[in-house]
Amino acid sequence: MTFNAAISGSTATITVTTTANSTTLRVPNATALGDQLAAIATNPSAAPVDQTPDYLVYPTDNGVRVTSGPGHVDIPWRWVMPIASQLNA
Repeated sequence: MTFNAAISGSTATITVTTTANSTTLRVPNATALGDQLAAIATNPSAAPVDQTPDYLVYPTDNGVRVTSGPGHVDIPWRWVMPIASQLNA
């Protein structure tokens, strides 16, 4: 399983690729998403990020969940900082 992220304008995309398929979550108005992910990674007890109606970001037992519209992606802890770095690049 691999994760990739990019930001274009104010829309972030997070792509999860497995051996069987690939899924992309589009997150609108997410210019601060990289910093928000990094903040949760360094302090998992931090308050969830509520950017309703665009997206929510909150820690889970296994990592961080990013929810946008009807979809979500679960990012394992080991991938949170690399995703944050890709979004902040």
